[in-house]
Amino acid sequence: MEFDLVVRGGRLVTAEGSFEADLGIKDGKIAAIARGLSNSGGSRVIDAKGLLVLPGAIDVHTHFATNVGEGSTADDYESGSRAAAAGGITSFVNFAFQEHGKSLRQAVDAELAKAEGKSHLDYGVHVAITDIGPTGVLDEIDHLATEGFPSIKLFTTIDDFKLSDEQIITVLASAARHGVIVNVHAEDDGLIRYLTGELLRQGKTQVSHLFDARPPEAEALATARIAAYAKAVGSVVYFVHLSCALALDAVRRARAAGTQVFVETRPAYLYLDRSRYQLPGQEGNKYVTWPPLRESADQLALWDGLRNGEIQTYATDHTTWTAAQKMNPRLTFAEIPGGVSNVQTSIGMLYSEGVSRGRLTENQFVAVCSTNPAKLFGLWPDKGTLAVGADADIMLIDPERRVTIQSRAMESRSDFDPYEGYQATGWPSTVISRGEVIVEDGRVQSRPGRGQLLRRSRYRPV
Repeated sequence: MEFDLVVRGGRLVTAEGSFEADLGIKDGKIAAIARGLSNSGGSRVIDAKGLLVLPGAIDVHTHFATNVGEGSTADDYESGSRAAAAGGITSFVNFAFQEHGKSLRQAVDAELAKAEGKSHLDYGVHVAITDIGPTGVLDEIDHLATEGFPSIKLFTTIDDFKLSDEQIITVLASAARHGVIVNVHAEDDGLIRYLTGELLRQGKTQVSHLFDARPPEAEALATARIAAYAKAVGSVVYFVHLSCALALDAVRRARAAGTQVFVETRPAYLYLDRSRYQLPGQEGNKYVTWPPLRESADQLALWDGLRNGEIQTYATDHTTWTAAQKMNPRLTFAEIPGGVSNVQTSIGMLYSEGVSRGRLTENQFVAVCSTNPAKLFGLWPDKGTLAVGADADIMLIDPERRVTIQSRAMESRSDFDPYEGYQATGWPSTVISRGEVIVEDGRVQSRPGRGQLLRRSRYRPV
């Protein structure tokens, strides 16, 4: 067989195992996996000796080109996907937010217009439901799933996004009927409102008080409550950006009761802790996330959850802002925009902190970064694995490569990086998307608009 590209001499790593072999790529697909593949016909050869060859990472939680309040995130589909590609990500799923009074279809159409001609990577869309008042919204869940948008998101807090408990149950029931998985931002709105109000009334407005306003108990309460609703109506729920041991305990209890629950965590909760909120001036504002950064004990619990399979996925919740937006001295802790940059650094940092340090095996790393997201969100088996017939979405990791994170070297349009100065061992070096080399030796070579819209299949039990 003649190939367009041969990846030769590397160690292939999947969620199931690792082995030495070559990859032959033809027409954007993996066409052969064997030792000693030839490059007859003049196909290009990538020497992967000493490197790990893995499925490209899939980030199922990004916020590119997202409008929040009066501001907009710093990264759009072009800069965000370019940064993601540089970091070893080959596919992502962004969020389309329904506007109050408008349909879900309008939200999807608006999101696809933002993405048109801009993405370096293949991309999908989740639909965030913020208003079930408009006629036919619940019916749209099934229609959109048929068109390849089979996942929705619900918020239990955050003004403009949250639904009431009764509305959440109604949406969960509809999703259950139509085989749609439900992403949930779980924090208890009543507790957060009360604690925030009390702190502000006492003049405690600085970011150092954010943790007290949104404590682990708020996340655990909402996690338990939504899981109970999901069990009652037979829905499958996926808790995004789980941050603490208490919430993970709530997930364990829900699973023991028979609820179908999946869990995602994010880089910020593994590598940063609440001590960042004690930095002088407004420096701590840079690290505001929702939920907030937690204690070191919570970090340990999350690492344990990744290692033992209780946490299925690792995604960024990449939501970028400029330093001026985050550090505006007029803002109270309740008003600072939440979110940080992650897509260019997330995969290398997990390899360095997880695999290199012995916290995760290389196969667990592939599972949480690629295989599990593909299976949960309707991309399997085209993506998420190294197999004949799958898309040739591949990242090569040099396990000896040393990298120091510097804001000026990032592709994101944000003007600061939360991990400035972090030193890693092991980092993506070459990235291939559908057979095209889009990153080589860490340099992005792709063009905007080459990414394709991913129309995904409905949730299937895994």
